[in-house]
Amino acid sequence: MALHQKKSCLFEEEFLLEEVDENLLEEEVKRNKTDESLRIYINEVFNHKLLTKEDEIRIGKTIEENERLILTEIFTYPTQIMKFYQILRGIEKGNNLSLYFKDYEELEKDREKKEAWLTKLKGALLNLLDLDTNSQEWEQRVEIVLNYLYELRPTKLLLDELTCEILETHKKIQAFENLKAKVLQNCPNLKIDLEELLASNGRGRKKSKRFKDLETLPEVQRFTFEGSKLYHDIQSSLNFFGKSLEEVKSSSEKINQAFLKIKRGKEELVKANLRLILSIARKYAPKGALLSDLIQEGNIGLLKAVEKFDYRRGFKFSTYATWWIRQNITKYLAENTRTIRIPVHIIEVIYKISKIVSTKFYQEYGRDPTLEELSKETGLSIERLSYIFKVMKQPVSLESSIGEEEETTLKDFIEDQNVLKPDEVTFNYALSEKIRELLKTLSAREEKVIRLRFGIGEREAYTLEEVGRKFKVTKERIRQIESMALRKLKHPNRLKLLKNFLHHGS
Repeated sequence: MALHQKKSCLFEEEFLLEEVDENLLEEEVKRNKTDESLRIYINEVFNHKLLTKEDEIRIGKTIEENERLILTEIFTYPTQIMKFYQILRGIEKGNNLSLYFKDYEELEKDREKKEAWLTKLKGALLNLLDLDTNSQEWEQRVEIVLNYLYELRPTKLLLDELTCEILETHKKIQAFENLKAKVLQNCPNLKIDLEELLASNGRGRKKSKRFKDLETLPEVQRFTFEGSKLYHDIQSSLNFFGKSLEEVKSSSEKINQAFLKIKRGKEELVKANLRLILSIARKYAPKGALLSDLIQEGNIGLLKAVEKFDYRRGFKFSTYATWWIRQNITKYLAENTRTIRIPVHIIEVIYKISKIVSTKFYQEYGRDPTLEELSKETGLSIERLSYIFKVMKQPVSLESSIGEEEETTLKDFIEDQNVLKPDEVTFNYALSEKIRELLKTLSAREEKVIRLRFGIGEREAYTLEEVGRKFKVTKERIRQIESMALRKLKHPNRLKLLKNFLHHGS
């Protein structure tokens, strides 16, 4: 299934190319505190006219017709047919189909269909090799190959790879002809074929006196030095292609013209839809990113949409481009505006929820929706929504400044669970004083035993045996002293000292 046929249940609304409110964009510019460049860009965007559906179909047809023209020229070169054949062999062995074909998804999922299609295309390609390129049969066979190709539609990368050697040779031919023209301009009376001069340099035979005399001229020396490699590279390429110089020049000019028309068609689509980027980017701008950054990401998405758009499917381009623009913007937000990265599909759901909350519930009911209401609106389960709300929470740095003064940070207001509160410190101090006062009512020996047994004022509590060793008595005697001391402490006259603390503890 092609990408633009996929639809999320959450995003069924169709974004049409709308007139963007310039006043709202003006507010966005001010909010982002950008320089004049963004304002100029926005003004330029509104100078480009919108396209009708018929205009988009016209552009789509122009692009496809010129792609077909390029491929037809390529198929006049047996070397490039074999190069294409090797690319298909590479795909059979596991190379990425998506690099060379736009509508690759279905074949990637079905191995048998993929192998059948590749076998069919390879066979059709090989059938071109033994035919005269001027014959009607060759034209018919080329049409068969093109029809197979346009089941998946070739990418620009495929066209570039198949034409690069031809166009590179053409550049060398142009450079050589410019060099030759410069020599003839400086030496109008030169009565010699300069190409013959260069050719004689590589034949390994003795040069005529006439050639030797001419080589003493500075212009000819420069031409010989600069043009020799170009000339021999060109001859090598012509031999490789099995073509004449004029044939390479003719096909290169056709290919360059076709590429230029494709480029202009794509530019027309891009310029007419730039305001769509502004419309979408403005809706995401309050989410923690500058409008200019979102526009840049939206532009990348628009370029992807232009490359993938198929006018034959009947969609308006703006409807299709919206998915790519939004996808690029939300991916940028997910990766750059949060401390903890959130997957793009979750970001999409978050914005959908935000839109429901802000438009429907706040505007109509003046309140937040319940999870049950959101579940009904979005089609998501309550458990899924609960998870998304947890993800939505933004982490905040403890070093964040509070108020206008930067000296106070958030961590100054956060309770340290490992430190006692001031009222608890006061309470504990008062309690320890009362316990000390209470223990003073016992004999010195009794007080010491109680302190040791309960760890009061000590590092730890001691056992009966350990206390006995300190006093050099048996542990039974220590138990008796402890029991006597505790009975004294439980006397009502002594307990009233701790009455207030017992009440506080409850």
